[in-house]
Amino acid sequence: MLSTVCFDTIFPVASARRDPQAEKRLEEYVAGETKMSTTPTTACELFKGAYRSGRKESVARVRKALTFLEVLDFSVEAYERFGRLVNELRAKGISIGDLDTMIASIAFAHGESLLTSDREHFERVPGLTVETW
Repeated sequence: MLSTVCFDTIFPVASARRDPQAEKRLEEYVAGETKMSTTPTTACELFKGAYRSGRKESVARVRKALTFLEVLDFSVEAYERFGRLVNELRAKGISIGDLDTMIASIAFAHGESLLTSDREHFERVPGLTVETW
């Protein structure tokens, strides 16, 4: 079975900044024919940063990067997971922020692990498999 991984926003940023560990991890995924994806939330955050930079090449780079990734649907299952998760975390006195909760909910709904450098943050999400580099 083909393995799958969903990129949190920080991974494409680290890769674009030529972080050696991120580049190595990307090479491993490509060599292992891992299905690579991201979320609509991450895509929005990447474009936000690209436009903030004021450089047209940054926008073009995000657009190109997204052609290599499957952008997962924000489905009814993910919406429901989001609503449940926000309230479960709140009951425990935990918040990871709405955008990160959306990212986690989408990855979880699609059965994908989440690749992030913020392992401690996302490991607060019950049932989410978290990878790092």
